[in-house]
Amino acid sequence: MDTDILKARHGLLKAIRDFFYRNDYLEVETPFLSQCAAPDAYIEPLRVFVGAAGPFFLHTSPEMGMKKLLASGHEKIFQVCKVFRVEEFEEHHNTEFTMLEWYMPGTYEDAMLETKRLVDSVVSDLDVADRDFFDRPWKRFDLGELCLEKAGIHPLSLDEGQLFAAMRDRGIAGIRQDEGWQDLFFKLLIQEVEPRLHESGPYFIEDWPRHITSMAKRKDDYRVERFELYMKGLEIANGYTELLDPEEQRRRFLEENEMRRRSGKEPLPVDTTFLEALGRLKGPCAGVSLGVDRLLMVLLECETIGDVLPARFLPSRAQSKVAHLDGVRGDL
Repeated sequence: MDTDILKARHGLLKAIRDFFYRNDYLEVETPFLSQCAAPDAYIEPLRVFVGAAGPFFLHTSPEMGMKKLLASGHEKIFQVCKVFRVEEFEEHHNTEFTMLEWYMPGTYEDAMLETKRLVDSVVSDLDVADRDFFDRPWKRFDLGELCLEKAGIHPLSLDEGQLFAAMRDRGIAGIRQDEGWQDLFFKLLIQEVEPRLHESGPYFIEDWPRHITSMAKRKDDYRVERFELYMKGLEIANGYTELLDPEEQRRRFLEENEMRRRSGKEPLPVDTTFLEALGRLKGPCAGVSLGVDRLLMVLLECETIGDVLPARFLPSRAQSKVAHLDGVRGDL
């Protein structure tokens, strides 16, 4: 099993790199370890101590490092690397996972087209069992309209009190009046919208709430220019037109840290050199992050992320929780 997975991962990584090399991207590397981390209310970085020094942070995404390189004049860059997030070990999550991230001139509209071109190229290069799935039309959904259609609520212009009342009136379970807007929105999306989406091919969901996307360019008072790509119920990629205003970015980082404080999390240090680099960028510029392990899951028609990892770190307390996923394997 491990040999097969190694060969499949090799094929996918080669196909990814071949696409970017053919399209004049520069492959880059950025540091995994930093004294700062992008403040995010919902993503928790792993902390590292070196002797008595620290904490340092393992990156949750190479985004800030890559944007610093963009400020040096490189317009089309990509990176394939490991990233780290404090998450529960679940069917689709692992603390350490492989991310592809790239940046290009243009907007999120251009990035959606490039994402489809990448996937089409990968599928063409590889022996994919369900090739028909990728040949079907790739649909695009407006997030607010999708919520209205599937759950009867258009959340983007509602404040948290109005959103709670609307969800309560719809009989949505598991909500509390003291929850913030973001928590309510994610419950609406995960419980009421995603289970009602049964698309036969890949699809994009676009124009996400400003409240949950701190580094994307505004589209209007409520939305940012962001998309997510889904395949067979899995979020595969996330992209947006980059916010290039350092002062607005600073304000958004402060908002994220305030949300962290309210939820009992420690605020994260802001990287001032990153903010300075934003001020030197010329736009528009778009970036996309893609989960390589999840894409491999779809290509191989696997059910869990553990099925596509030849070796997977699990703390002892979680070992028994996931061992049942593949009863004959002893290397989980």
